[in-house]
Amino acid sequence: MTRLLYDLCATGDQRFSPYCWRAKLALRHKGLDYETVPVRFSDKHKIAFSGQDKMPVLDDGGTVVFDSFAIAEYLEAAYPEAPSLFPGANGRQLARMTNDWADGIHRELLSFVVYDIYGRLQ
Repeated sequence: MTRLLYDLCATGDQRFSPYCWRAKLALRHKGLDYETVPVRFSDKHKIAFSGQDKMPVLDDGGTVVFDSFAIAEYLEAAYPEAPSLFPGANGRQLARMTNDWADGIHRELLSFVVYDIYGRLQ
């Protein structure tokens, strides 16, 4: 069974999405093999099967999950024998709080870095 992670890709092999990084970190922490499928902004048709247009998208042998936190929750439920992503009684709540906090920072920082990303893509 091949696990495919559809990953936002810029020119060349530049991978700059922190959301995709989160999914990769979760897969690696769980010790799960996967292959990445690079998807550029103009190649959104590659993830049309998922029913949305954002990445990351995980296709785990036909089970399709999107959103980095949803992918982590899926991996935790589907592979309970692998190391836990949410250890302890409050692990999931603490991870959700950290995820929400990081998402807030990304929104604030986006205005500072969007022109830099645009400049590097040209």
